[in-house]
Amino acid sequence: MKYIRIIILLFIAVAAVAFFMLTSDTDAQTLLFERIESWERHHTGLVLLIAALTLVSTIAGLPVLYFGVALGFLLGFVPALAFTWGINLLAVMVTYLLVKHAFSASFRQRFGDKKLVQKINRRVSKHGLWPVAFARAIYVIPTNIINFSFPLSKVRPRSYLLGTMIGLVPESFINVFTGYLLKHQVILLNSPEAQLWKIIAVGLFLLLLAALFLFLRYRRQNLLN
Repeated sequence: MKYIRIIILLFIAVAAVAFFMLTSDTDAQTLLFERIESWERHHTGLVLLIAALTLVSTIAGLPVLYFGVALGFLLGFVPALAFTWGINLLAVMVTYLLVKHAFSASFRQRFGDKKLVQKINRRVSKHGLWPVAFARAIYVIPTNIINFSFPLSKVRPRSYLLGTMIGLVPESFINVFTGYLLKHQVILLNSPEAQLWKIIAVGLFLLLLAALFLFLRYRRQNLLN
C-alpha cells in the first residue's frame, strides 16, 4: 500500500508540473479553446480527449471546470450536460476509490482520535449523502478538497455516490451553459450579471435540496412515531 501511495503522489506531482508548464504563458481555458479551434472538425477526438483529461485532472486535483465549458461549446446543451455529468461522476468515483484504499487507513491511524475528525465522521455517518450533495452544490468549495477529504471520512460508498450524483448537477449545468453561451456569442459571461445567474442557479438548487432533506427527515420521524 505504501508503494501505491507513492505512485499516486508522484502522479499528482507530475500532472501539476505539466499543468503549470502548459499554462505558464496563457490560462487553461484560452489554451483549451485554441485547441478546439485548430481541431474544429474532429469533435469525437476532442470529446474523448476532454474525457481523458477530466479523469486525469480529477485524480491529480487540477481544475476541471474548463472541460465542461468546452463540452458545452462543442456539443448541444443536453448531450453536453449528460456527458459532463457522467464523465465527472466517473472521475470522482475513481478518485474516491484510489484515496479510500490508499490513504484512509493511514489517515485514521494518525488522526482518527482527533475530536474534530470524530465529530465530522459522526455528522457524515448521520446525514448520509446530504453533506456530499451540499458541499458539491455550493459551487464555491474547490472540488479537489471535496474529492480528497470525503474518502478519508467514514462516508459510505453508496451515500458518497448518491450525494455526488446530486451535487454534480449545478456544477455541470453552469459549466456547460457557460460554454453554450460562448458558442452563441452571448457577451453576458464577462459581465457582473454572469455571477448573478450562477448564484441564482446554485441558490435555487440548494433550496430544493434543503426542502427535500427536511421533507425526508419529517417523513422518517412520522414513521418512527
